[in-house]
Amino acid sequence: MGEVGEVGGLRLGDLPGLANTVADLVGGAITIEDPQSRVLAYSRLEHEPDPMRRLTILGQEVPRWRVHELRESGFFRTLWNTDDVVRLPADGRYAERLVIAVRDGSEVLGSLWAAADGRPLAEGAAEALRTAARAAVPHLSHHRTWGRAAARAREEAVHALLEHRTYAEDSAYAARAAREAGLVPGRPYAVMVAEVHPSAVMGANPFTVVSAEMYGGRAARAVPASSSLPASSSLPASSSLPASSSLPGLSSAHGPPSVPAPSPVSPVSPVPVSGSASEQRVLDVLALRATAYRPGCVTARTGRRLHVLVPAAGGETDPARGLLSAARSVSRCVVFTGVGPVAADLSGLPASREAAELVVRVLRERAARGPATGDGPGTAARSGTGPWAVSAAAAYDEVVPEAALLRVLDRVGPLWETLSGPVHAMTEHDRAHGSAYGATVAAYLDAFGDTGVAARRLNVHANTLRYRLRRAHELFGLDLDDPTVRLLADIGLRLARRTR
Repeated sequence: MGEVGEVGGLRLGDLPGLANTVADLVGGAITIEDPQSRVLAYSRLEHEPDPMRRLTILGQEVPRWRVHELRESGFFRTLWNTDDVVRLPADGRYAERLVIAVRDGSEVLGSLWAAADGRPLAEGAAEALRTAARAAVPHLSHHRTWGRAAARAREEAVHALLEHRTYAEDSAYAARAAREAGLVPGRPYAVMVAEVHPSAVMGANPFTVVSAEMYGGRAARAVPASSSLPASSSLPASSSLPASSSLPGLSSAHGPPSVPAPSPVSPVSPVPVSGSASEQRVLDVLALRATAYRPGCVTARTGRRLHVLVPAAGGETDPARGLLSAARSVSRCVVFTGVGPVAADLSGLPASREAAELVVRVLRERAARGPATGDGPGTAARSGTGPWAVSAAAAYDEVVPEAALLRVLDRVGPLWETLSGPVHAMTEHDRAHGSAYGATVAAYLDAFGDTGVAARRLNVHANTLRYRLRRAHELFGLDLDDPTVRLLADIGLRLARRTR
């Protein structure tokens, strides 16, 4: 292979074809990877792959432990700082590999990996790989550009299908969006929403971050369902995966310094803004699990949230149950996950999405009311400054009363702000002076008037609690013997907790 043109006859962006052609010339198995060690394409399998090649293809990326090994050995530092072929000798576990970075000027587009495929690599394999790296530049550039454009189009289609106005304004556009997103019209789907928080955030009141969410006016990202490979040992002869930009936000400690970082997300709605790199990696994990969960799953991001459209079989009422379990098991961050009812057709997706988001709000409010006890389902994540926070997940039918209350408070909130009275005076005093009259009254109401239970929840003596209640009556005229006042106090204090 002496000329770039020998692989230049391929259709632009045909990475499987490029992998197969280079494999023939090098005399080994080829994997094309992006700068984060995710698989973009691999050559046909003529021999049983060695264990590392099998793990890499099935997992769509080099296993994290192997990445760590290569990073610690200095391999990636060498690879990203040379234009030449880097050799990984056989070590008793895996076959010999030759690797070269693919560059467009100073920008690294990816890498080509050649592995001995049941026979020694061809003589001159290193030179063939150097030429292939030059020939691969337009293909990887096209693939990346196309992948970004396709991901943007797909994400916009998914988000459009989750908004009511899409169906009210243009049914033809809804049909086009469904095709773009890869959804099947007439097939039932349920919407799952996962929201990621750093564990330390949960030590404070999360309603300083989010109040009643609106879906419109967001900056979003998407992961197409087609990005998954079958989780079995039966591999296709060759394959290509979407460009790396279809899994945004995934940072890599071994990535080249010239690879640009993803742009920050700046949503204008009250939806939580994009989180840290670690939170985005959690969303990457959830997105990959979702796309591998069952055929036809489609995902899209909105800030710290991942929306998943899960297809339901005929008569199935809880198609996302397995995904809820996966969301609970995520470590390092707190994840609140909700699933809406199954929508009979695509026009029901916005209602399912709204219900799923309500579930997330319910779970977030539960976490805000106090430390998790650790006896519920989920994975505890220790906050650096606050209590234990626990990832939680639920379906809409499991939280109907609390979800209904949130809807009521959403409607009552604007009216409440125009009113005045003892509860308003008490909450304003707490805000101005840092007092705890509102928390005391809330605990008393939650305990149905049992001062002993309320005092234990506040970690104060029962006499202290009684004194505070008496002072609330003296200072603000709050008569908790009056049922109407109790109702107003409950409403007002719930609203105050959401907005402080």
